[in-house]
Amino acid sequence: MPGAIAAVRRTRLVTWAGVWLMAAAIGGRPAAAQDGVTCGITYGPDGNMINLGPCGSPRRQPVHYGAVAISPSTLSTAGSHGQVSQRDAEQQALRSCRSSGSKDCVVAYWARNTCLALATSARTPGPYGAASAPDRSGAATAALAQCISRGGQGCFVRVTPCAGDDVRWPSPLPLPPGNQPGSVDSHLVGLWEHLINPGYWVLEIGPNGTYTFHSEAPDGGAPTMGTFTASNGRYIMHATTLTWDDTGTYKYQTPGTLVMTGKLGTGAWRRISANPNQ
Repeated sequence: MPGAIAAVRRTRLVTWAGVWLMAAAIGGRPAAAQDGVTCGITYGPDGNMINLGPCGSPRRQPVHYGAVAISPSTLSTAGSHGQVSQRDAEQQALRSCRSSGSKDCVVAYWARNTCLALATSARTPGPYGAASAPDRSGAATAALAQCISRGGQGCFVRVTPCAGDDVRWPSPLPLPPGNQPGSVDSHLVGLWEHLINPGYWVLEIGPNGTYTFHSEAPDGGAPTMGTFTASNGRYIMHATTLTWDDTGTYKYQTPGTLVMTGKLGTGAWRRISANPNQ
């Protein structure tokens, strides 16, 4: 009898294994499992099949919305992120755009669970470009190309929100393209943070003479990006998105500590990553 039960058990296991393999081949679980009827089987001491119960619901990716808005007459721009609907994202972007005093703000683009960018001409009024992409850098590149293709002069990226960005802080800007390889001390390349209780400043330095900065603190600091050179203990920083220039000294201290002294005084930065793309 034990041998017969074992034989029946093996036969059933082979049969169910075939069912699950066929399901995998067509891209899913058996219909019963898909409908939540069962998520698997086992066998009792008597060889009878035991239903393990309904499958758990798969975890769904959180849905976030973002949008970018612009005033065609003044080229004032704004973005929103971390919103729960398209309408909320668009209304938030429009409110932020109008807060500059512009009366003709319009939504240039909206997106769900992806990144957006808005680039404008340096001359006002002028053309602009808006685009989306899976990452911030890709969206910025596409928006910049669109602005240039429309005849924009001196086009530059203004805002780059990703829908899932932390709603507490302004979205950072991507590291801009650089054309000065080796213009930055290699010890400084990477992602850095500076504690300014109760939050952080985040500085990203690229190897080709560029930087991007944003604040994750309730200080209202605006995201910015621009050019950055550093060698022999001295640095020069020039913002391209707002009026800001800074020069000063730096000292790299291992492991992963950078002390910089400039316009705002002396501060210690901690390395988050040596790769500026992370």
